[in-house]
Parts: sequence; structure tokens; C-alpha cells
Amino acid sequence: MKETELKCMIDKETYDRIQKAFRWDSVKEQTNNYYTDENGELGKNRITVRVRVVEDTAKIQVKVHKNKNSPLQICEETEFDIDGAPDVIDARTAKKITGMDVGELSKMGSSVTLRSSITHNDSELCLDKTTYFGKTDYEVELEYNEKMSADLLMKLTSLGVTFNKKSVGKFSRFSEEYFKLHGRN
Repeated sequence: MKETELKCMIDKETYDRIQKAFRWDSVKEQTNNYYTDENGELGKNRITVRVRVVEDTAKIQVKVHKNKNSPLQICEETEFDIDGAPDVIDARTAKKITGMDVGELSKMGSSVTLRSSITHNDSELCLDKTTYFGKTDYEVELEYNEKMSADLLMKLTSLGVTFNKKSVGKFSRFSEEYFKLHGRN
């Protein structure tokens, strides 16, 4: 599945304004468990592997990032059913889901996101509050397939959101904190 989205990091005040400005279709907590390979091949190839757990459902998700240095993120995303978030994903499964012979994948840790979402004119607005390694950050995402909702974009602009900076995804932010705490081997 191709995923196209605009992303923007925001401060807590902007998060609170956006939170109050919409009637959300859904508010859910999700846990993202992130994985890496021993030689860093996934990172070199801009591939993220995570197990996302929402309520009682777990899915392995693999994202291949297609562009960089832009607020517009384009990814190819696939997902597979799994029972929970293991500490290690075996080499055979890793090859099946990534298409690469990277060996086994080890869990780096997890982040918890409170996600509020609403769908309007074939676009989905997601407002995220994410916590990892004692840090909390805030992000707004506007996902769409063919055409972005101009109404949602104008409303976000009126609330102080500008999609004019390079987007840094959850895994990149998580990894930065992970390596500050654990080093890079």
C-alpha cells in the first residue's frame, strides 16, 4: 500500500488547539515496537520494521521510505499478522517481510502514541502525542490517496500548522533518543 502524507512536528500548545478544534472519529493508544538488524542494513535502505499493537491486535509493519528532506512523506507499507511483539524476529521471517537477508531483528524498545483521527473528503487527519524514553513529542499528519482535503489543510493552517520543514518520522526520533542512551556500537 502506498502511503502519502504531510507531517509536521508541533508544540504542546498547538496540539491542544488542534485537539479542541475537531470532533474526533477515534482516539486510540498504540504501541510501536521497533526492530533493527545487527549490521544496520535496514537503516541504510531506509526501511522501518515495527510491530504496532492497538488494543489486542498486533501487526508487523514494514515501511520503505521513498523520499527524504521534505514534509511530504511517501512510503510503501506492508503489514502482516503476528501474535504480540517478540524480542527477536527470526531471520527467516525478517527475510520474508523485508525481502532482504539481514539476519534476525532485535527489538530496540517501544513508544506509546495517543492518536486522535478524523476522516474528511478522503483525507485522514491524525494528531499524535508520542512518549518514548521519558520524552514526549507532538505531531500532526495529513494522509491522503489522490487529493488532499483543502478544508483540513486550511483549518490546520488557521491553527498555526505549517508544513514547510523536513519531516522527521517517529522511528527517526525514537532512534535518535535510543542511540543517545545506548550508543551506536
